[in-house]
Amino acid sequence: MLTPLVEYARQKGLGTEPGFTQKEIRWLVGVSAGGQFTELIPLGQARPAPDLSQPEMIAMPGYLRAQGYPAEQAAHFLADTCAVVFGMAERDREGNIKNPKEHAKNLQKQQTFRLLVELAAKEVPLLSPIAQALSDPAQMAGFAKKLEAQTQQKGSDKLKPTDKISFFVQEKCVLDFPDWHDWWRQFRAQAFPTSSASGRMRSFATGKLVSPASTHPKVTKLGGGAFGHALVTYDKEAFESYGLSQGENAAVEEEAATAYRAGLDALLEGAQTLGEMKVVVWYDRAIPEEDDFFRDLFAPSSGEVEELQALERARKVLQALKTGEAPPSLQGARFFAAALSPASGRVMVRDWQTGSLEEFINAVKTWFEHLAIVRKSGDRAAGLPGLNRLFLSLQRPKTPEQNFDDYLKPIKTLQVPLWRAALNPSLPIPYGALARIMESHIAEVMTGAFSEALSAQKADAAALGRIYARMGLLKAYHIRKGGTIGMALDPNHPSPAYHCGRLMCLLAQIQEASAESDINAGVVQRYYGAASSTPAMVLSRLTRLSQHHLSKLVKDSPGLAYWFHTQLAEVWKVLGPTLPRTLSLEEQSLFALGYYQQLAASRVKKDDKPSGPETA
Repeated sequence: MLTPLVEYARQKGLGTEPGFTQKEIRWLVGVSAGGQFTELIPLGQARPAPDLSQPEMIAMPGYLRAQGYPAEQAAHFLADTCAVVFGMAERDREGNIKNPKEHAKNLQKQQTFRLLVELAAKEVPLLSPIAQALSDPAQMAGFAKKLEAQTQQKGSDKLKPTDKISFFVQEKCVLDFPDWHDWWRQFRAQAFPTSSASGRMRSFATGKLVSPASTHPKVTKLGGGAFGHALVTYDKEAFESYGLSQGENAAVEEEAATAYRAGLDALLEGAQTLGEMKVVVWYDRAIPEEDDFFRDLFAPSSGEVEELQALERARKVLQALKTGEAPPSLQGARFFAAALSPASGRVMVRDWQTGSLEEFINAVKTWFEHLAIVRKSGDRAAGLPGLNRLFLSLQRPKTPEQNFDDYLKPIKTLQVPLWRAALNPSLPIPYGALARIMESHIAEVMTGAFSEALSAQKADAAALGRIYARMGLLKAYHIRKGGTIGMALDPNHPSPAYHCGRLMCLLAQIQEASAESDINAGVVQRYYGAASSTPAMVLSRLTRLSQHHLSKLVKDSPGLAYWFHTQLAEVWKVLGPTLPRTLSLEEQSLFALGYYQQLAASRVKKDDKPSGPETA
């Protein structure tokens, strides 16, 4: 994993030099040539900035004291938080400092921040006005009040003490000038000397003989912590072996460590979410945007057309790769995929996959095909769900009172298996996902939410999306188990459970069609659960009751009665004289698919009825 990340960082031209990184700078302070603070400028953009690892931050005060400078706490150079640079503190509603100890520590960091700028200004004239302004107590106090006033603003204008701030000089952000780079390199080399040994160990990232970095820079874009997360770390003796210390246990030179961190942080900026994981995919070369199907896996469906275009695009690109018609840049390309989450200051790699671009596109195409399900109107395919929406549809919607972490607990073990199934057509959909879907599906049928979503004149996009996602994943489950099931109604499906679902749908429709007012409303809610588990007991009874309602329909609506008769005859012909006594959970899922696809088929206008099922 380290080698592809290093190559990706170099491929993208990311800053891979130790001591430098991209930082999100929220504000800039204007400084005049005469050393006066002039204005506060909102920025909210990433800038190349000086960077220190945690071990370097720990070592800095000792180095400065050895040079004769007072320093109790370390600080970053040129860009740090408002709490450090201007001594701001988080306050409660009464104006009291929330954390006095933290504030006192930040005031010590402020002294170090000013000291670093003063030292650099002796060799970098560009920084002299900044050093002059920082050393003026009156100016500092006055501008701090201006920042305090900004904390009372709302929305994007609100300033927080934890926001990172830098300086605006000569009509430009100071971080954009290269003037300070050499001083910073020299300072790091003196303050944090590396081992003089060379060629001692083989690098896990580049394969070269290198002097391993004792610690590696932390990944900052994973979330879940303000101080970042280590991908490679040995902070306890239990993680070390053979007498090796820290990074010697997995040798990576400082340059490569900086590169893999830069690459992973850049990827995490565009990561997709799957439950509590962040998922990233990249390639060993530049890939045209239209041939990168990673986002299609996660893109929320805004309608049927976009999703079908993605599926058709995947088919065309895959065909071009197989026939050799694809551009040379795509031939032989490889993908890398990682699923990550934060865990107590470390990067937890939950999954790692790699393969050819052709394999990746084929997996996406197959995933789309397996999930394809007819929409409720029965006339075309429903929009395909993004992976995260599909994952969350495994259970009922989160209530406002629920904590998101608590909401995920029942299904979090299904994150990785679902992701792996999406990227590997030969892998099954986990049985646990089936169980969760059926539990949620039956609960919503029994409460009426399922029928309401399908019958509402004004569609509830979220509710319909959950239904389409669940039905699509049930279909994919059975396809991956070796079954055959189409996108739409399959009158010849081999499973009796599937046709029991169809029968339940028709019997419910008959009762509802013949009802005077709403006396039979809720028949699905009352009988669906029992019918899906013990069909012989329930459906036999409903079939007998339906004869009365069909007789009534013959008088009131003979055409509709005839249609129901033909549909019932078709179902009973497949079922035979005996209904199953009980259905397993897998069979109950086929019951659900039969019910849904029969309902969709019943809504197709006569001229639009499909001639046959579309197989996946």
